[in-house]
Amino acid sequence: MRSRSVLALCLAASACAPAKAPDPEPRPVASPLSEKPFASPAEPELLALPVEGFLSAVVALPGGAERLPLLVVAHGAGDKPEWQCEWWSAALGSRAVVLCLRGSAMYPRRADTGFYFRDHHALGRELVAALAAVEREHGARLAQGAPVFAGFSQGAIMGALVAQERAPLFSRLILIEGGYDEWSVASAKKLGPARVLFACGQEYCASRARTSVQWLRRAGVEARLEHAPGAGHTYADAVGDKVLAALPWLVEGDARWGAPLTSSRR
Repeated sequence: MRSRSVLALCLAASACAPAKAPDPEPRPVASPLSEKPFASPAEPELLALPVEGFLSAVVALPGGAERLPLLVVAHGAGDKPEWQCEWWSAALGSRAVVLCLRGSAMYPRRADTGFYFRDHHALGRELVAALAAVEREHGARLAQGAPVFAGFSQGAIMGALVAQERAPLFSRLILIEGGYDEWSVASAKKLGPARVLFACGQEYCASRARTSVQWLRRAGVEARLEHAPGAGHTYADAVGDKVLAALPWLVEGDARWGAPLTSSRR
């Protein structure tokens, strides 16, 4: 009898308790770019690229018929491939084909809130599928040879691991505000002759990347750090300037990239 009374009191208490507030509705993520960062004589066309087993990627395809090197880009958590392709294609113009991976929707019912990569294994699988897709759809525009990889934040962290596991998939790596804790001499040796460029806008990133540069160099990999103090966690603005200024060093010796990159601010 007593147990029934206790049960009744518990049920009554739960009925009177205030209902749990629903989770707040996620807000759409705004693009970090108020305008395209560089003037480009011929704006590449942004195209959706179906990727089997994954959400569509984005390709920035310059006009013309010449074969160009491929830059593969992985964004940060909450970012979008359109933003990355917008920035890189505006910066590079007709120098390269740019392939930007999408990942998974952070909120499937509200895809405008941005995307992320579940882990580096998922990124690796999507990367392989996207490379097959861009070869199938736009292979006539791609120069032979390994692509360059650029990752920002989460994309850099997971991209560094993918590059080690799938070496020699990439000829060069650009790791912006991430990917600085994923190295040792042993892991760096897996890259072979690849070059690695770290770019940071925060001091913590820069301090960790300096150590990784030493590990990479001890393994025989050419590595370099570009730091824009106080620029913050971004791939644009002063950090982007540093990256583009270092591109001639990064692609040195790769004839597919042609003459040194020169771009001007709008």
